[in-house]
Amino acid sequence: MSGDRGSGETERGRVGLEDPRALDILTTEHWSLLSTRTLGYQEMFGRTTVFVATLTGAVVALALVAQATGFGRETLSVALLLIAVVLFIGLTTFVRSVAINYEDARWIRGMNLLRQAYLRIVPELEPFFVTGHEPEADRSALAYGSRQRFAALANSLTTTSGVVAVLNSVLAGSLASDVAALCGGGLSLDLPLGVAFSLVSAALHVRYAARFRRTHAPD
Repeated sequence: MSGDRGSGETERGRVGLEDPRALDILTTEHWSLLSTRTLGYQEMFGRTTVFVATLTGAVVALALVAQATGFGRETLSVALLLIAVVLFIGLTTFVRSVAINYEDARWIRGMNLLRQAYLRIVPELEPFFVTGHEPEADRSALAYGSRQRFAALANSLTTTSGVVAVLNSVLAGSLASDVAALCGGGLSLDLPLGVAFSLVSAALHVRYAARFRRTHAPD
């Protein structure tokens, strides 16, 4: 009996990672971070699905209106309304996608710290870890909130927020061309204006993402 009591007192006296409860606490935190990442990605994909579905519906509606009105001024008026609504949805989708992307960077960093704790408990497990266990280990991947430099533009375009940014820029250019056409501008004005607005929109999207990264970098 006295031996059991002494063993219990010894375990209760352990602190830090030597505490027998430490592994349970770390595991619970790890699953919590995984669940949070899953919820974030589900929200991102859900918002993107709504955006693409709205865009598809708008294109189909414009095609029907154009056939009914013979591509007249009524078509341009309807297009102005529909494109403005879809662009608004696209902008909100992009802003939230960027936020989720950098929130995910924080959760990744947290899980790397947890792996550090696991290895301190059992150092012999290190050869079996295929994922990073340093705070900055996975920061090279764009999905983990890395710097979106122009040198990595090709990779940036493959991300969800990058695809949304491209669609938004096309919509912005289309909206500018539509407004110019309603104001009586010819093709020589509508096309260059649309291209210019698309390029400006793309630059603003990149600038917003870069600025968000600087001001909301993972701790």
